[in-house]
Amino acid sequence: MLEPVRTENRKLNAKNYPQTSPAERPLAGLRVLVTRPGDQAHELSGRLATLGAEVLEQPGILLSEPPDWSGVDAALARLGEFDWLVFSSSNGVRYLLDRLRRLGGGTEQLRGLKLAAIGPGTAAELGRQGLQADLVPEQFQAESLAAALAGEARGRRFLLARANRGRQVLPEQLAAAGAQVHEVVVYWTQDVTAADPAIAAALDAGRIDWVTVTSSAIARAVVGLFGDGLRKSRLASISPLTSAVLRQLSFEPAAEAQTYTMAGLVAAIVAAGGRE
Repeated sequence: MLEPVRTENRKLNAKNYPQTSPAERPLAGLRVLVTRPGDQAHELSGRLATLGAEVLEQPGILLSEPPDWSGVDAALARLGEFDWLVFSSSNGVRYLLDRLRRLGGGTEQLRGLKLAAIGPGTAAELGRQGLQADLVPEQFQAESLAAALAGEARGRRFLLARANRGRQVLPEQLAAAGAQVHEVVVYWTQDVTAADPAIAAALDAGRIDWVTVTSSAIARAVVGLFGDGLRKSRLASISPLTSAVLRQLSFEPAAEAQTYTMAGLVAAIVAAGGRE
C-alpha cells in the first residue's frame, strides 16, 4: 500500500511575472489554487499571476518513474516493429524519451515511426524534443484521438505510452478498428493524500476564490484531499471529461475551458467574472 504523501505548497504573485496595466489584470484580488504537479504548475500559475491573481500551489498528484522499466525497455528495443507511437500526455513524451536517452539511444530511433499527440501541449513537448507530431486531433481527448487514428488502424501496430492509471478508451477503440496495440507505462501517478494544513484551512474559511482542475485524476485527488472544503471555492475545469468526473463526485464546476489547454482554462476563469 502506498504511504500518505505530503507536499509543500508554494505561493506566487504577479511580482514574479511581467507586469501589466490594471485593465489587463482581470483577476486582481483573487486567490487561485493550482493543483497540477509541482514541476508542471509554472505555466498555469504564471498565466494567472500575470493577470493579477494571487496563486497558491498544492499538487493533487505526484509523478514519478515507473517502479519497473522492463516493459518499456523491451518495447524501445523493438521500435522498428511499430507503425505508430501514440502519446496521450506531455508527461509520456518526457518520460519515454528520457528513458530512451538513458539507454544510450536518441530521437533518431523514432525515424520511420508516425507520432500521434492527444493535444497541442503534447505536440509542443514533442517539438521541444526535436520531433513533430504527424497527427493531433481537433478535440483534445482520447475519443477524438482514437477516431482520428481509426482510418490508419487496421493491420497497423501501435505503441501507446501512458501512465499507470487512466481510461482504456484509446487502446480499446484502436483494437476495435483492427489495430495491434501494445501499451507501456512510462510514468507513475500517485495521489497526494495529505494537503498542506494552511491550504486546507484557507479553503475551509472560504479564502480561496478558485481551484483549477486540469485532469480527471486531479479531480479525484483534490476531492479526496479537500472534500467539502471545495464547496466554499469555485472549480475551474479544463474539459468536459474532467467536469463529468467532478459531477460524478457531486461537485459542479463553475467554469469549463472551451479549448482544453492552460490558456483555455485561464480564459474560462476570466469569462466567468472572477468572483461570484
